Amino acid sequence: MKRQTSMALAAVFAMSVAGTALAAPANPFVDVPAKHWSYDSVNKLAQAGVISGYGDGTYKGDKTLTRYEMATIVAKAMANADKADAETLKTIEALKAEYGAELANLGVRVDNLEKNASKVKFTGEVRTRYDYQDRNSGETFDSTKEANRLRLNMEAQLDKNVTFHGRYEANTEWGNGSDNESKLTQAYISGKVGEVNYSFGRQPVWLGQGMIADNESNNDGFFLSGGNKVKVTAGAFKKDAETYDNKDIDANYIAANIDAQLNKNLNLTASYLADKDDNYYKTTSAGLKYSGIKNFTVTGEYGENDSDAANGNHNGDAAKAWMAQLKYRGAERDRVGSLGIWAGYRSAEKGFDPLELTTLDAGRNYDDTYGILDNVKGPEFGVEYTVFKNGILTVQYNDLELKNPTAGQQKDKESFFAHLKYWF
Repeated sequence: MKRQTSMALAAVFAMSVAGTALAAPANPFVDVPAKHWSYDSVNKLAQAGVISGYGDGTYKGDKTLTRYEMATIVAKAMANADKADAETLKTIEALKAEYGAELANLGVRVDNLEKNASKVKFTGEVRTRYDYQDRNSGETFDSTKEANRLRLNMEAQLDKNVTFHGRYEANTEWGNGSDNESKLTQAYISGKVGEVNYSFGRQPVWLGQGMIADNESNNDGFFLSGGNKVKVTAGAFKKDAETYDNKDIDANYIAANIDAQLNKNLNLTASYLADKDDNYYKTTSAGLKYSGIKNFTVTGEYGENDSDAANGNHNGDAAKAWMAQLKYRGAERDRVGSLGIWAGYRSAEKGFDPLELTTLDAGRNYDDTYGILDNVKGPEFGVEYTVFKNGILTVQYNDLELKNPTAGQQKDKESFFAHLKYWF
């Protein structure tokens, strides 16, 4: 009897173990083979900033992970999917499919993660900058300026073809917390209806190669565009500005742009900009960008402003301007040690850009007797270098002078700036 009882208990135990084994999920502690594709995929996620790896930002290829460990990594990537671009999202989806069973064992609910993910994607940019401008005798402006700028960018998908873009910006001089300027510089939607793209609201305006407008802030208007290799854009916007004689101008503009990508190396542009009554702008330009020489990019543009103000400065003729730049390579945010070096030249007659819709980042912040591309000529030299991932240091020198100085006015307008930009 005892023997029969023992055999019966053993059979019940064996059946219970077998049943448990059949019901149990796959063993999550099985090693992922060393040459499995998911290792490369995880390293790509680390390099893209979606997940954090070891000190060098990667997961060691010589360390074999279990499927349980790999699933934990994938779960973290899913939680940070809002940081991913389209290509990185594809990688995450592939890993989710591979480790679906292990994710389920961990209690990871894909649907819940996607529902709880924020619809608003935030990114930011900080710029710490030092500016110097040569101050001639008799001029009273401060020759140096040190300032910080914070930009907080927002993006949200409102509908399948409608996206919101926003930017909040704050500027302050070094050591001066009370001299703070904060403003909403962008707030617009972009979308597509059929084959036509549109943007509406406070948005950046860029025309041609940037010579007649490269303004990122406080342009309120509406633009339509269409085309692929030849893109045609037209629209209208409003922007407040101040003239050199301190007149506040609340101007309405119309703008048009043709951007033709003839091949992978050559881009041609034609642009038009005018204010409502042609008082300050009636400007046309033609430009090009060529990158067919290894490691070099050539950019150039020529334009004329035939507005009333420009005609008044040139006996009825248009104010003319041109710029050119030769650049070697370029600093890339995700490549530490990458750099760019360039040399350029600009020349603009008085009245070409009286309200400074062009910025061209020349470092002038103090003297109102000339514009970035108005009544000025001279070369510029610059270098940029990626000092850490998402951090670029730029140094630029402009050897400028006035084209037409007034009586007693000094011609020399040399300037220098250095800034560190980093993104998050």
